[in-house]
Amino acid sequence: MITIEQYVGPHAKSKDWTPARQAKAVILLECVNALEEEMAADGILFPDNPATGTGVSGKTFGGFRPQDCPQGAPTSSHKEGEGVDRFDPQGAQDAWLLADYLKHKAAGTVDQCALARHGLYIEHPSATSGWSHLSTRPPGSGNRVFYP
Repeated sequence: MITIEQYVGPHAKSKDWTPARQAKAVILLECVNALEEEMAADGILFPDNPATGTGVSGKTFGGFRPQDCPQGAPTSSHKEGEGVDRFDPQGAQDAWLLADYLKHKAAGTVDQCALARHGLYIEHPSATSGWSHLSTRPPGSGNRVFYP
């Protein structure tokens, strides 16, 4: 489970941590935490990142990113409070999500996969080694699993 304080990390005093972005982050974390609860019931583990001491990946930019952050475009999901990188060192979270998505895609029921049930999208696991990028913002493709 990731808290709002863990998500914003060292950037809580940033002028970019606006009420609008905070509200989006609250929605994001409600979705992510509900998904984690479902996955944990299926045996998936959610270790803390040694660098952050939380479930947020990276060193300082896996959660909210201020506009002057060198990572990401000015309107990236991280900079708008709509994206988080979840620490996933073994790839177990991404593997579970991808398997669930592909199972539903094959059955023609993508709208019933775990990502859809929780209003989330992920970057394809091949692009996120060691973390899982989760977002409430649909990518341009509209696919629940997408390539950045």
